[in-house]
Amino acid sequence: MCNTIAEMIVLNNIGKQFSSKDRKYIGRYFLRNVLNDFIGMLSGNRNDKRLKVLRDISFTVNKGEHVGLVGRNKAGKSTLLQLISGISAPDSGTMRVEGNIIPVFGQGSVSTPEMTGREYIHFYALALGYSKKVIAELEQKIIDFSEITQIDTPVKFYSTGTRTRLSLATTLLLPADIYILDEVFYGSDVFFKDKISTRIQEIQSNPSVTTIMVSHHEDILRKFCNRLLLIDEGTIAKDGRVNDVLEAYYNKYHVSSEANA
Repeated sequence: MCNTIAEMIVLNNIGKQFSSKDRKYIGRYFLRNVLNDFIGMLSGNRNDKRLKVLRDISFTVNKGEHVGLVGRNKAGKSTLLQLISGISAPDSGTMRVEGNIIPVFGQGSVSTPEMTGREYIHFYALALGYSKKVIAELEQKIIDFSEITQIDTPVKFYSTGTRTRLSLATTLLLPADIYILDEVFYGSDVFFKDKISTRIQEIQSNPSVTTIMVSHHEDILRKFCNRLLLIDEGTIAKDGRVNDVLEAYYNKYHVSSEANA
């Protein structure tokens, strides 16, 4: 009798591009493409340049794996998470995701400022497809985890840190097959970071749950990941054990591990 490994995420030759006119890319990529457009206009050959953010991305994540993405800023890590989460769609290649996904972002973006915190919990969970019964069962646990005493106050009156706690509590307490964790410790105080850490450990103790994490901190990657992907200029430069990938990362950019701790 052979044991089959359950594949949760399968990507084959995934590519993603953005227009040079996409104002989300206002950093060095955007500036470079604006200059290219200007030069093209002067030469009479003005085209809408396309920035390739991801190129020929292929990998598989199995059930119960905890994969970290490491790389420099603008390497394509967050774009890759958006594709896996279903927030964005690839321009080329094929992708298959099994099970329900929850994207968890460290700097909580609560886009419903007129709602109260309690209303946000219900709104967000319903939007992700959870039943009213499940939400009612989890509501108080989410509130307790968030430590927000003014939960029935409109979110627009919350501080940035309180909005972050509301967002993280809601997403981390909802049950899922795959958790997408993007800098989840960013913007939280040390005490709430401890709660986040404990909750992630609880999530990962379930052998049927898969996590994919982005972090710039070596200690976090070592604690929560059993595999790393090094993303470099939109491609996978290395895929393997945590120690091996971190070593390749530091060697590639000639930095020490202490600089990323």
